[in-house]
Amino acid sequence: MKNHNLDVLIDKYLQGIATEEERAYLHEWYRSQDGDIIWKVKDEQEEQAIRARLRENIWKEAQISTAPPVLQWRKWVTVAAAVLLVALVSIWWSREANRIDDVENLIAATPLEQVENRFILLPDSSRVILRPGSRLEYRTNFKGATREVDLVGEAYFDINHKADQPFIIHTGKVKTVVLGTAFTIKTDSEQNDVQVTVQRGKVRVERETDHIQTDLVADQQIRIEAEVSTPKAVQVSAERTMEWTAQDVRFDNQSFGELAAKLERRYDLNINFKNQNLANCPVSGRFNGGETIDEVLSSLCATRNATFKISDTGSVEINGTGCPKISEITNRN
Repeated sequence: MKNHNLDVLIDKYLQGIATEEERAYLHEWYRSQDGDIIWKVKDEQEEQAIRARLRENIWKEAQISTAPPVLQWRKWVTVAAAVLLVALVSIWWSREANRIDDVENLIAATPLEQVENRFILLPDSSRVILRPGSRLEYRTNFKGATREVDLVGEAYFDINHKADQPFIIHTGKVKTVVLGTAFTIKTDSEQNDVQVTVQRGKVRVERETDHIQTDLVADQQIRIEAEVSTPKAVQVSAERTMEWTAQDVRFDNQSFGELAAKLERRYDLNINFKNQNLANCPVSGRFNGGETIDEVLSSLCATRNATFKISDTGSVEINGTGCPKISEITNRN
């Protein structure tokens, strides 16, 4: 049965407008399913309440054992219909939830013309740095048993530890599973070759075509290639491999305004100076690349005795006294 047709029949069944033929069709489809159908709803308390209520009603029906055979048969038909309704409602809710999640999918990407890396703060506070030309797709809520993203290109991940919710990165036919660690993943344009390098922690890399798994720890790297049947991990210097993450956030005596333009592209936001004179002030800084915009601006503004404010829409306003003019410095001396 096609998913669309099944959705339509379930909707009609729930509204009580399905024909006898449609009801029979759904009953037959349900009997053909193997095992239990997974119950998925957005609200766990709602799920438990509905389950308890239905279970209570079903047991009441089952305990009427003194009724005549015909009445017993009718009662058990009612019980079976109630069970079927639970299954159909759960399927319908699950698919509705998936539709909502699909709408909530986000794609973060660095434009081809951009030379700076792109910083992304995920919903679980994990940090990602995308190299230019790379793309990351993820859901906005990260609800469920796992946190999953899809990557094209190269990215650095610093994953927030959640023991009961593994983080999974899909790259073509390779998936990388972590609980909390820092590492990079690099793929080619066709996603046939995948390279994983671990900075700290531990990850498991799996090729889904043949289920070959390899565990990596700090300063280990593996390259998964289509023509290589048994890839092996090698020792590397993760620090050198990941130098690119900080290449555009280390600067000396650069104007605050010029640097702000780079930060806008890196963090995908707008930065404005309330005092335009402040934009001409030289600033210096050395960051490792994994800092949030709050952490970067806190450090930079402290060197210029300035303040910043981030609005709900993501725009930033920087304010301060600016830089003294040369004539003012001379007069002070």
